[in-house]
Amino acid sequence: MTDNELLTVATQLYVRLRRNGGRIIDVIWAVRNADYAREVLRIAREHPDADVAPLADRFEALAFGKQRRGTRASATASAKTFDDGETLGLPSRYVGVLR
Repeated sequence: MTDNELLTVATQLYVRLRRNGGRIIDVIWAVRNADYAREVLRIAREHPDADVAPLADRFEALAFGKQRRGTRASATASAKTFDDGETLGLPSRYVGVLR
């Protein structure tokens, strides 16, 4: 898995959430901050669009190395995993506002 794959799935989530609900997420921050990524997953799982759930599952598998029951995606040791609270060298809080 590359960071490119994670960024691609996060961007697909962004498009789906924006198009079918007007919800805007920060894709870069979702890729780099574990807490923000969890919140994006929570929002995605509550979204009524059926196409969002598989994207959320894929994002979770890539970002956290977890696989939800019933999905085909295999999360391996090569998955980029966040340690709790780790922000990959970025500030510990999201600064700014969601659009």
